[in-house]
Amino acid sequence: MKEQLSSKQQERNEKKKKKMAALANLMQLNDRDRVHEAELAKRREALLKSGSDGAASPNDDDDGGFVTVCSKRKPRNRLTIKNTSDESAACDADEPKIKRSRSAEGGGGDLPDPVSTLTEEQYKSLSAELRRRKRELEDMPGLRLREMGQRASLETPQDVRTPIFLTDIQHLLMSALIGRNSPCAPDRWCSLDKWLSLSHSVVVILEGLSLYHYLSNESRFEATNRIFNTKLEMLLPPQDEGKIIDEIAQIPLTNVQAQKLIDEHGSLESAVELNKDPTLLVKTIFPIEKQTCKDALELHPDDKFPRTKLLLSALQMVDEGYPIPLQGELHSRFKSFVFTKKRYAPVTDRSPMYGVDCEMCRTIAGVNELTRISIVDEKLETVYESLVRPINKITDYLTQYSGITAELMESVTKQLFEVQQEVSQLLPADAILVGQSLNSDLNALKMMHPYVIDTSVCFNISGVRKRKSKLKHLAQTFLKEQIQENDDGHDSIEDSRATLKLVKMKLANSIEFGDEILTQRKRIHEVVRASSGDSIKNNLFAHVAKRDKRTAIVTVGDLQPRLKEVIQKAEQAVPKDNRKAVHVHEVSSPKEAVRKVNEIALEHALTIANLLVPEQDFMLETAERAATKVDKLIERLWNTVAHNGLFLVLMGGSAECTKGVAKIAIKRLNGTNETSAPLSVQD
Repeated sequence: MKEQLSSKQQERNEKKKKKMAALANLMQLNDRDRVHEAELAKRREALLKSGSDGAASPNDDDDGGFVTVCSKRKPRNRLTIKNTSDESAACDADEPKIKRSRSAEGGGGDLPDPVSTLTEEQYKSLSAELRRRKRELEDMPGLRLREMGQRASLETPQDVRTPIFLTDIQHLLMSALIGRNSPCAPDRWCSLDKWLSLSHSVVVILEGLSLYHYLSNESRFEATNRIFNTKLEMLLPPQDEGKIIDEIAQIPLTNVQAQKLIDEHGSLESAVELNKDPTLLVKTIFPIEKQTCKDALELHPDDKFPRTKLLLSALQMVDEGYPIPLQGELHSRFKSFVFTKKRYAPVTDRSPMYGVDCEMCRTIAGVNELTRISIVDEKLETVYESLVRPINKITDYLTQYSGITAELMESVTKQLFEVQQEVSQLLPADAILVGQSLNSDLNALKMMHPYVIDTSVCFNISGVRKRKSKLKHLAQTFLKEQIQENDDGHDSIEDSRATLKLVKMKLANSIEFGDEILTQRKRIHEVVRASSGDSIKNNLFAHVAKRDKRTAIVTVGDLQPRLKEVIQKAEQAVPKDNRKAVHVHEVSSPKEAVRKVNEIALEHALTIANLLVPEQDFMLETAERAATKVDKLIERLWNTVAHNGLFLVLMGGSAECTKGVAKIAIKRLNGTNETSAPLSVQD
């Protein structure tokens, strides 16, 4: 027999039902508002189209040529449950007429009658509906900017703006495609939430359109500015080093291709390390001469893999605190620094390596200043050593670390600028500097160098990327040597030799050697492969079952040879009995490209549209018309994106301005985009 409810329990249930009724009314109003706003947007679009076809006759309407737009203000008390009491009726009667009118019109029509009470069945039905909507909201993907992403925003003043890199966009796309299995998360600058709920990704590359072109004609990009809340400055590779699409396509274009990379290199992380070009964006930042020949492509006789793969990329140099000539906050920080060479030669796999270590003392300026520098070559012979007199008076010699004493410094007169000149004369134009946390040494030298191997980055025995191992522990673990045992302080020559020995040992083994993170990944894949055999292809990425992770590339004109090679590698990874993994569509015009993207976007996890914007279109007299044309093209492509689809527009720079723009949006049900609030700064 059903237990009788007490009066208090019945009262609570009634209150719950009233709250649920009010919430149901709110949901109905919100749904109606969304439909109303969508209808208004369609009307505006129709009016704009009719206006572009020809001016409307002034006698067509009685509005004098103006478009009537209803107020978006929402009434405060629209959710109040109806009360039939005389007091409520009196309140309604006393309400000003204009207020009642606005309340009735604010939602785009008559308000629905609020439900005053609910039956048990209605209550259960509404509860289920609310749970469903809550799950939908929780599953919505979102993009949140971190501190580095906020610094790159076009809303940040130019003098403090620091651009993101094309590599950052690659990492975002890899996370969108592969998820948590991606070896390159975009955590440096953003957070991608609920990536499993992304329906697909559409990337539009506009070659020839730069940051300057966009900002000069920003008012003409009406639809673009309406679509995108996230607009970031982006650093691009040199124009003659290949197109953006070539670099974007370096990510695994299919899951099967990613699996083949794992089979070949042990882990996707190792594959990324071996397939990347760390110097690509460095060439944009530093004064590096163009490569005229393909000499020295062979490995160094002592190396088993290219030594250039251990070089820090521009992105890593920024993250590790290296002095680098980037704009914004970094420019003001390093404006007094000098280059190690006036011009640099392209680095190769036979470029010479030099171990560098510096010792510093504390001065009255409150900072550590250079007091000793040592450089050794690959033969472990000392090629340069000097004591340096700091500009400011020394307050602490830090002898237990530096080995520097007052007696040593008593007769030293050489100053920092002399050391800088001598180091510049010593190093060849393609020299690779090797050191442990070399950013500290270069900061002390007040010098910038493009080619760096950091043993604190390429060696890791903790298994945590941010937790670095001391040089003493690395030497003891891998070289079986005891260093820094002298009570009188460190020996900079000993430290320089140790870093060079470590790097030479790694080059004689493999990219995973000495890196516990890469080793663990390789070990995990070997265990999984041994336990599941061929089924690994089906089990590695569980979300493959939801969508065939195929890629489509739409390009105006012929495909570039380098990109053809990338696609060929992707195709080779796919079993012959499978469908084609990468579909290429070569079209003759941007209009055809938009039409093709509209046809195929929903069938692919990643669709890349590569369009060329002729620079002559943005000459002074035609720039505004060209900007309007590009804006309409972006809007049409936006309309091809499905609900929860990721949409990226990359403005790829020009010969005159190598700065580009990355615009990012995620589509929602009502046709608008939504990006989450910026993340708080994290340590």
